[in-house]
Amino acid sequence: MTAFHLFYAFCAGAFGAMMGASGAFILTGCFCAIGMAALLGGAEGAFIHSCVTFGPYLLPAVTFAGGAAAAHYARLRGYVPYGEGRDIQQALIALGKPDVVLFGGLIGMIGYAMSTGMGLLGLGRLTDTSALSITLIALGLKLLCDHTLMGKADGLPRYHPDAPCWQATLTRTFDKTLYGALIAGAAACCVQEVLSSENALFAQYGIFLPFGISCVVLRLTLGGTKAPTTHHITLCTAYAMAAGGSLGWGILAGVLATFAADFLGRTFHMHGDAYVDPAAMAICTVTPLVQWLLPMTGLHQTQVLPFMLLGLWLAGAWVFQYRRKSFGHQTFSRSAH
Repeated sequence: MTAFHLFYAFCAGAFGAMMGASGAFILTGCFCAIGMAALLGGAEGAFIHSCVTFGPYLLPAVTFAGGAAAAHYARLRGYVPYGEGRDIQQALIALGKPDVVLFGGLIGMIGYAMSTGMGLLGLGRLTDTSALSITLIALGLKLLCDHTLMGKADGLPRYHPDAPCWQATLTRTFDKTLYGALIAGAAACCVQEVLSSENALFAQYGIFLPFGISCVVLRLTLGGTKAPTTHHITLCTAYAMAAGGSLGWGILAGVLATFAADFLGRTFHMHGDAYVDPAAMAICTVTPLVQWLLPMTGLHQTQVLPFMLLGLWLAGAWVFQYRRKSFGHQTFSRSAH
């Protein structure tokens, strides 16, 4: 990490603020896919992966963190009304406020330094340092500027089934389990084929291919569709598979990430006006479990156990979501959030 790289990250963080955090993150996914294609073609795909996609230019801890933090800063300065501090889709260059863009650059530089520093300390073997940097920056900014980490829940308690949530399509118990398993299943199968590739570089870097697809899918949300955010699911699945886990453990890791994002989103994101990314929080929470704890137990190679656990999880979730009346509980209808 040199002064050159810090300046690089400063400019890229400012770029993230200009583009908006969502737009910058989608670019990360696009170049992830380009890098994978280059690897298959025998070109310098590793350079694209390390120096562009996950380098200072488009590393999420730089561009996404810079764009999300700049949106909060714009609200604090009164450039946008309360409620838009969590709007990560707006291209902040349209505000015509250079200090917003420069603040994004400052956060991008800090995010790069944090992520790189944690990597040099060896934390990359334990967790995703970019996701952890995004989480720590957002929580620190919320605490410093809004003097709260969790915010105050108005109306329904934050964990009530009908309380505001990050993704309404992935908040009911059975829905999270089923949809999370299906999304993770596709990612796990893809990563399994990647890991068996005879192309050594592709086998090394290609585990990020499902993550790149998830990022590109976010382009649909900019068009007003209700396509879900899934990169936390596919990335945690990939990490579980790369750590030596079987197909079943990869799927379970994705389901766990789905639940973690919903829970952490309700805890830290939904109440207040700072974008504390539920996906990043889920990634840096689940990754240590699949990269460290699972291999340590020696269970990661078992084939049958994870599918048994997944079957029990699905059955229990179905009972909880659809059969609660049988146990004397009230069921709730989902309202749009």
